[in-house]
Amino acid sequence: MVHASESEPQKDPLVLWLTGGPGCSSMMALLTENGPCHVHPDLSTQINPYSWNGQANVIWLDQPTGVGFSYGSSVDYDSSELNIAENIYWFLQEFLKKHPDFSDREFFVTGESYGGHYVPATASYILKANMLRHLNPDTVYINLAGIAVGNGLTDPAEQYQHSVDMAFNSYNVSLLNEKAIEDMRMAQPVCRELILKCQKEQQMCADAMEFCFETLEGPYFQSGRNPYDIREPCAEENVMNCFHFEHIVEYLNMPAILAELGVDEHKSKPWQECDGTVGAEFVLDEMLSSAEDVKLLLDAGVRVLIYAGDADLMCNWVGNQAWVMALDWSGKENFTNAPNRPLVTSDVPDAGRVRAFENLAFIRVFNSGHMVPMDQPAVSFAMINKFFHDQDL
Repeated sequence: MVHASESEPQKDPLVLWLTGGPGCSSMMALLTENGPCHVHPDLSTQINPYSWNGQANVIWLDQPTGVGFSYGSSVDYDSSELNIAENIYWFLQEFLKKHPDFSDREFFVTGESYGGHYVPATASYILKANMLRHLNPDTVYINLAGIAVGNGLTDPAEQYQHSVDMAFNSYNVSLLNEKAIEDMRMAQPVCRELILKCQKEQQMCADAMEFCFETLEGPYFQSGRNPYDIREPCAEENVMNCFHFEHIVEYLNMPAILAELGVDEHKSKPWQECDGTVGAEFVLDEMLSSAEDVKLLLDAGVRVLIYAGDADLMCNWVGNQAWVMALDWSGKENFTNAPNRPLVTSDVPDAGRVRAFENLAFIRVFNSGHMVPMDQPAVSFAMINKFFHDQDL
């Protein structure tokens, strides 16, 4: 789905949005987070004044193959970030050839959750492909300017070491007893060792994922809270049901909507929020780190924004801050020493905390769960537009 900028579409940047999962549809973000139209439970619609296409031309892309209404043969299904990045690169090539007016725009790759894998991998692939265009002169140069990831999973070895930190959250929500906290602390070094082995021996990755999830995320699922937003109670066995997005499924499968979108019902499956079959293909990918891709981008001058709502357990802000601080890039020392200052917007005087140096910024967003554009739309809108236009955050 593509929506032109509502400001200056002939000048504004081109932005790609990738929802995570793996296996979840970007149409969810389009209709509940940062798209121009939101759908209510009664299936009525409402204009979103904080849509990210307010000052940018935005593509919400369903991928990997099989997600949402996308389809293909079994050989088209992806199982690694290299598959993902290569397919997105060639999608962009075709898009830019059909819409050459966008070819010289600043281009941003954005996303959330498993987008912490997708986004750096895709941007890194674009960066390398641009350098090798002399070998394939028919390709279009993509003017890569930046990436932004919200509550992402990027460096699992570092992030899982901070799962237990959310037991001591700023919302004073009791999540774990002392025994559970102690058990998690004992599991942390084992989890880290398994993840580090996974980086070298990929057959170890499934064991790493199972152990780390069961010992460092599983206990939170017994707390009766929404693991994507601890401010909310939720006792659902399937945590995705905590959000009650059933109306989005109903809306997108309405005959009139299918016809409007040009969906071929003989080839596409009925729309669902997340496809478990697609997601299962990434069992050996989930514990791999994408931090090296981020380092490559930073050292190449690409702008990087990592932001995190501080009520999320699944990809919590402490772990995201930790991997960003640990990143061994050319500006590491200055970034580490940069002040952790208030995030101020015209709507919210104290919206979070921001640390920035040169082309890297990390933002902790207050009063938000896993999906910042949904929970703090005005803050998200102000933050992302400053980032797109290279203004101080």
